[in-house]
Amino acid sequence: MTNLPYPRTNTQEIVMTLIQQSHVSIFDFPYLSGYRTRVSELINEHGLKLTRKISTRCNKFGNSYSYAIYYLDESEKDNAINLYKSLIKI
Repeated sequence: MTNLPYPRTNTQEIVMTLIQQSHVSIFDFPYLSGYRTRVSELINEHGLKLTRKISTRCNKFGNSYSYAIYYLDESEKDNAINLYKSLIKI
């Protein structure tokens, strides 16, 4: 694994999670109200290429709901590391 410093912002934390586990979803950041905004910024402003897959779950009452899982391809991992370094100003 890479030897990167700990994140100091929500965006940095999302990128670090992508680097470590190659995917993120709302369930990785239940405390982060701006999760979808941060992912959108990573894609649109920083040019990170993520693949989106829609997944479905059921709540405790049996009602289904959908959410997105964003995947980081192995070929894009170096770009994510470079983005993380630029965000954390290494």
